[in-house]
Amino acid sequence: MTVQDVGEDQEPLGSYRRGLPFQTKAFFGIGSVANGAYGALAGLTMFFYSQVVGVPPHIASLAISAVIFIDGFWDPLIGHGSDQFRSRIGRRHPFIYLALLLIPVALFLRWHPPGWEASAMFWYILGTGLFLNLAWSLYEVPSGALAPELAPDYHDRTVLLGYRWMLGSLGTALATVLIYGIFLKKTPEHPVGQLNADGYGPLSLAITLIFLAAGLTMALGTQKKAAGFHQRAHEPGRTFKDDWRDALVTLTNRNFLVALMAQVIAGLAFGIAAGLTLYFQTYLWELKAQDILVLTLLGIPGPIFGGIIAPRLARRFGKKKAAMGLFLTSVIFGHTPMFLKLIGVLQLNGTPALLWVLAAFTFVQTVSAIAGYILASSMIGDIVEEVQVRTGRRAEGLLTTADSLPSKIVNAIAALIPGLILTAVAFPTKAQPSEKTMELITQVAWLYLPTVIILFLASIASWSFYRLDEESHARNLETIAGDRS
Repeated sequence: MTVQDVGEDQEPLGSYRRGLPFQTKAFFGIGSVANGAYGALAGLTMFFYSQVVGVPPHIASLAISAVIFIDGFWDPLIGHGSDQFRSRIGRRHPFIYLALLLIPVALFLRWHPPGWEASAMFWYILGTGLFLNLAWSLYEVPSGALAPELAPDYHDRTVLLGYRWMLGSLGTALATVLIYGIFLKKTPEHPVGQLNADGYGPLSLAITLIFLAAGLTMALGTQKKAAGFHQRAHEPGRTFKDDWRDALVTLTNRNFLVALMAQVIAGLAFGIAAGLTLYFQTYLWELKAQDILVLTLLGIPGPIFGGIIAPRLARRFGKKKAAMGLFLTSVIFGHTPMFLKLIGVLQLNGTPALLWVLAAFTFVQTVSAIAGYILASSMIGDIVEEVQVRTGRRAEGLLTTADSLPSKIVNAIAALIPGLILTAVAFPTKAQPSEKTMELITQVAWLYLPTVIILFLASIASWSFYRLDEESHARNLETIAGDRS
């Protein structure tokens, strides 16, 4: 079969009702091990540059914020480009293979910084961040866009994304073991392992190997199937105006706009949390590296349970109602310990009981959040067929990244906020936990807690305007099948 032979009618009409073979779910899910490991490492960036390298927090957070903002511009371009791309190995895989070459170089530069002065380090953080995020987008955007194609069925799609989230959490857990159990563990020279500057370089190399193994396995395992998926037919007379018209239909879809609103609001909360989580663990809860490792290991079963319950709750209550309930549960259990700490009820620092209390709340929060994310991702995937009914074209890449620019503008603002808060309370760099840092981090927590809770609740409320359900999705599939016949 040549590239020219591949068109909209490539898959047989009955393909929408085929069950997913285990190997498809496994190969696709394994790719997210790379996502989980990469995310765990990326979560250390603000702490690494401010507390370990010694860059003032406002400078580090400004550079990170700028990277996130600029990153939002190329994600939709990569998504739309992969939608329109034509090759013998499919639309997505050429981008993925390019990323497998670039990301190791980018990770090395990101986590082996020079000892420059603060003003020069701003440009280093900015430059390496842009390179790494661009390379990562070449992997993440096309691989994520494979999901709607691999699983067109309403419930199969949720199951497939469950594998992605479950195995992604495995990548996070594996990376966390490497972070706090090996490279940043407590030693006599470094009683707070997170402050060990010598551990970050080797850690980044280990994460790079995980990424390469998982990413290559996913790419090779899905390549044969992806080569037979829909590719844009050759249309000599088609103009940029035609592409723009179809893209506009996609971007103004009601359900997409609802999902966009929910994600943007939640993204603001997540961005704030990402920059402060390790600060809270280190200075509010006074956890050592091994404590964070134990807490993470105790939470490993959470995503597995989340992946199991998500399809079941979707069948019983529908995706929207189940997702909203799960997200609300996640917000309650995720923030109760900090609230109890601030009002003086949960005073367990330095005791074994603290880990068990945090683990119990974190487990419920993780199960609920992961299950909710699986359903939300599946709901966004369901928009693909609704758009295809209206335009005759599949736009997985554009739909899964069209929220990138507004979301990352918000995330860029959010990434700036932790640095500004820390600067406002005069939080010191390279600080060891003490009474003074406890006083300062408590001030930060009182600002943080009501802000993120309000944002999360607003995001949950936004999903109430989403209108696609199983019946409407089935009608869309029937319409597409009828058009193909």
